[in-house]
Amino acid sequence: MRFRSKKYIKSLHGKPCLVCGFASEAHHVTYAEPNAMGMKVGDNWCVPLCHAHHMELHNFGDERLWWAMQGVDPIEHATKLFKEFEQ
Repeated sequence: MRFRSKKYIKSLHGKPCLVCGFASEAHHVTYAEPNAMGMKVGDNWCVPLCHAHHMELHNFGDERLWWAMQGVDPIEHATKLFKEFEQ
């Protein structure tokens, strides 16, 4: 079962965007877990992105390539953020 938490998602809102540092919203890293009949990955695989970068990523299409171009490892950040939330 995939982790779901409105409280956790809300905790990411306003954090610095991983790309530019502006206030953000939560983005689910689509490749963090295997596909499961159209279900999003768990909320524990969310990272903060500002609205502009969030839309840019979705419009780009290849999420792994987009992150590589930014020089950011979203899995590393998602893991760190979720561990901080759990404490």
